[in-house]
Amino acid sequence: MSKRALSGALVALAVAAGLGAGLFYTWIVDPIETGSSPDSLYIGDKLVYLTVIGDLYAYEGDLEEAQARLALLDVRADGPTLASLIEQYLDGGGAPEDVRNLARLAQDLGASGGVLLVFGPPPTPTTVVPTVTPTLNPLVSPTPLPTATPLPAFRLVERTALCAEPQQPGRIRVWVMDRAGAEMAGVEVSVSWAEGQDHFFTGLRPEMGLGYGDFEMQPRVVYDVTLAGVDAETAQGLSAALGARTCPSGTVALDWRLIFQESP
Repeated sequence: MSKRALSGALVALAVAAGLGAGLFYTWIVDPIETGSSPDSLYIGDKLVYLTVIGDLYAYEGDLEEAQARLALLDVRADGPTLASLIEQYLDGGGAPEDVRNLARLAQDLGASGGVLLVFGPPPTPTTVVPTVTPTLNPLVSPTPLPTATPLPAFRLVERTALCAEPQQPGRIRVWVMDRAGAEMAGVEVSVSWAEGQDHFFTGLRPEMGLGYGDFEMQPRVVYDVTLAGVDAETAQGLSAALGARTCPSGTVALDWRLIFQESP
């Protein structure tokens, strides 16, 4: 690691440690008389502090200290509780990298599956190998450079419009499968429309399938849907409008069923 990168990492850790220490000092050592306490925070504010607790745990590796900090927020120090809060964060449009360390804490506290499938195993540290200047030898052919591994390709194998449940808004319902037909969790799905874009992940609703994810549509908005970070086809022109379709009484919108499958 370069001196600049090491310095940046130390600064980031110092900031996280400072936030944790400030939280402890303000609420426990010398609390300000405001009538509020950490357990009275709104869930959105709690998630901010929870991410700090996750970052401090990744740095310190002290499980008991992390549990004590969770107690300050009146959050149960067990994995399923943290996994549920992480799911709320991701459902609200949060980025997985913001809660990756918190997900590791949830796993170490006994949680598995569900939302944690989004994160997968931690990256394996790489060993720095010193650069050696090769000696030119005209009798030896140069070793060809390795070619980049191509991104997996996904085809849109099903695109079906369905009547939504009565009085329910339309939803884009996505399933992602590998080439053998097994459902894939943790796949990022990208949704775009004329005025913006959003994303969601498969695997957050395991009761619907490990490869399942959904997105609520707004009236009079047309959406395009594809998979992020891979070579995938795009489902274009999706909207909740019923048009001339015949649906049961009380139906106000369409659902879309999309299945993406990895190409053989």
